[in-house]
Amino acid sequence: MKLIQPVAVSTAMLSASDVPETDYTEWNVATAYVVGNKVIKAATHRIYECLVDHTGADPETNLSGVAPKWLDLAPTNRWAMFDDVVGTKTIQTANISVTLLPGAIAGLALMGLTGTSVNVVLKDSVDGAVAYSNTILLDDSPILSLYDWFFQPYLQKEDVILTDIPYQYPVGELTITVVAGSGNAEVGVCKFGGILDIGHTQYGATSSITDYSIKEADAFGNYTVVPRAFARRANFTMQIDHAAYNKIFRQLAALRATPCIWVGTQETGYEPLSIYGFYRDFSIEIPYQTTHLCTIEVEGLT
Repeated sequence: MKLIQPVAVSTAMLSASDVPETDYTEWNVATAYVVGNKVIKAATHRIYECLVDHTGADPETNLSGVAPKWLDLAPTNRWAMFDDVVGTKTIQTANISVTLLPGAIAGLALMGLTGTSVNVVLKDSVDGAVAYSNTILLDDSPILSLYDWFFQPYLQKEDVILTDIPYQYPVGELTITVVAGSGNAEVGVCKFGGILDIGHTQYGATSSITDYSIKEADAFGNYTVVPRAFARRANFTMQIDHAAYNKIFRQLAALRATPCIWVGTQETGYEPLSIYGFYRDFSIEIPYQTTHLCTIEVEGLT
């Protein structure tokens, strides 16, 4: 079990992006807005919808109160991949390419992907020498026979987790490119940071989802279904060494209510055991003198 502790992506950290931030026009203090108008603010990278006819009310400071004038709808398309919601995606035809100045990092998680491949390049400095390069194909179709080769439908690989990025480049330049060819490239989550190694995940791990869809039956048993988002959940038991007991306990306690990338295993075929979310509970059992067992329940974000 490894977890990536994400760093917050600031405006200065995003060095370049080929996704334009032009979802709507920029808010202007002199414009008379009417109900339903939508604007963006480049300073917050958010989209706002007008709730009350007005002029001059800043969306940042008029989102609450008795009669709020604006509703915070969502991040802009360029910044959707960097927020804390899996379901908000950055979407663009053909490809998405971003360049970041992330500081020293060891892990990268890309989730909610659509495309054919992902290319990750880390340079030792801005426009410097390449220190790390990796291209990952996003075709996850299981080919077990000749029949599968010809008739198996395409299965999209949605998550890419990298934990081998060299950590020794604090002024490195990270470029991520998602290629989709003729279709849309999509990224739901882009998180990166340092890595905490908790222990060896044991067999018996479970994965599930929490579905937030509404399913209501009328008096005759006819159901009305409103599809909504869902969140992944998982339970893990890890084997840890006695020498790491104090360290792991303190580090997990410090991460309470902190969304992280939890990687149960990087073995092929176990993608649902990688979750962006927080732990609900953990405990460490001490059954042996040199080996302990850490049990943790992780709940994903929608």
